[in-house]
Amino acid sequence: MKVFGLKINFWLLLVLGLIGVLRIPSLIEPNWYGDEQIYLVLGREIARGAVLYRDIWDNKPPLLYVLYALHPTLLWAKALATVFVLGTCTGVYLLAKKVLSNHSQPNPTPTTVFPLLATLAVGIFMSLPLLEGTIANAELFFTLPIVWGGYLIVCHAGPDPASIKLFNGFRVIPGMTIVGLLMAAAFLLKVPAIFDFAGMIFAVVLIRLARGGLASSASPPLAKLVRFILPIAISFLALLILVFGYFYFNNALADFLIASFSQNASYVAVDSGPLSKLSNPLFVKAILLVASGLLLVASYFKRFISKEMLFLALWFGFSLYGAILSNRPYAHYLLQIVPPLVLLILYVLYDFLFIRKNRLATIVVGISLCLILFALSQMFARAFALPTKPYFENWFEYVSERKLWEDYVSFFDKRTLNSYAIADYIKKRSNPDDPIFVWGDAAGVYVLSNRPAAIRFIQAHHLTTIDPANYDALINQLIKVRPKFIIISRPVHFAFPLLEDLVSFYYKEVAVFQDLHVYQLADEKNF
Repeated sequence: MKVFGLKINFWLLLVLGLIGVLRIPSLIEPNWYGDEQIYLVLGREIARGAVLYRDIWDNKPPLLYVLYALHPTLLWAKALATVFVLGTCTGVYLLAKKVLSNHSQPNPTPTTVFPLLATLAVGIFMSLPLLEGTIANAELFFTLPIVWGGYLIVCHAGPDPASIKLFNGFRVIPGMTIVGLLMAAAFLLKVPAIFDFAGMIFAVVLIRLARGGLASSASPPLAKLVRFILPIAISFLALLILVFGYFYFNNALADFLIASFSQNASYVAVDSGPLSKLSNPLFVKAILLVASGLLLVASYFKRFISKEMLFLALWFGFSLYGAILSNRPYAHYLLQIVPPLVLLILYVLYDFLFIRKNRLATIVVGISLCLILFALSQMFARAFALPTKPYFENWFEYVSERKLWEDYVSFFDKRTLNSYAIADYIKKRSNPDDPIFVWGDAAGVYVLSNRPAAIRFIQAHHLTTIDPANYDALINQLIKVRPKFIIISRPVHFAFPLLEDLVSFYYKEVAVFQDLHVYQLADEKNF
């Protein structure tokens, strides 16, 4: 099909349209999910001119907050996530076509149908509440640069890819420069995304070392590897240097490093035990990854599996390690493995049904995938996720005016109505530039009231994980800023005696919304 002279794949458009329709309910969700509210607070403060980490804090790399800051509303975040998911699905389609095109078949139907099935499967799993696909978390964003990076890697992984001469006859592959930029973008969205690229690059290096790419060429093996890897490394580091430079010149480099990397590492290591012990789950997972990787490599060198199988399996293995790096089983972590897992499963089926070169090895890979999926189902059995069918029923009943707004919101989290009520209360009794402070897990109050945060820490766990002994400095900041309202979640999960003293001296309790207590500045003259 052609539109304005451009060749358009009708079936791909149909699949993307179905995925887009599936994501429509997410566009009207209320402000209920805690992480989204944090991202919105940071995005709004950045849009107001705040420097990330120096003026407003959270413990993730910066790019996600920048995306939210472009237009800090929940509808924007949901719509942008939908665009990224559709972009990811398009990349999956092209990548699947590229992988399967290496196997000529008398019947072209499988190479047409399988990429569409992969696209549909990825779109569905990334759009259902089952894996928190309706939430605009980093996973929905960083899968796009990962998949498109994988597509470019596969396109340039042949024995004689297009290259350009730099100096003394040395050549590099320019397409790999884009891969490095995509890798940096994914890394700046969330650190574990780097594992996907590591797996894909490692696979291509092995394939080039094994045969075809290196053995048949007159170029030295090291030169061919450098030609492939150097542009990736240079562009990756170049973008990181620009980001580091921005925070350095804005006096926020130390905070950036602590929030994005140091505190992230501490978060991952929670409940893991001492890193020096081999019983640490991080080591156990790494050992399993190395062992399975070596088995795959040996199978490839023995020609039991194809290079396509090796590429997809190593990508999935490294991606899985990144997804389960933390010992906290949040369902949205599994979104990271959806593209490589779907592609690997479909390739295993394609290999078994149509290629038929080594069915025993294919069966072993298939059984291994089943065991991994079973283990993941046990590991994430208690992970929070909204029930899928009631989620869509709740949406349909609301848009068809069979359910009141309050009931619609309560389906997600009954406490969300408290945040809406407090925000309405604050907006009626304050000016838009009056700062507020929330002690607890209610960042939605900042968003819904559209009031600035009094200090850079907007969540109680930010204060307790960064420097629990620094409460004196924080109280001094609150005294200096004089927030118009202080909201405290009771019972208090993180004790802050100095805050209690401040509230008792200078504030009065003016409202209570279940567990959220609202205090208004009463004695401003003697503050």
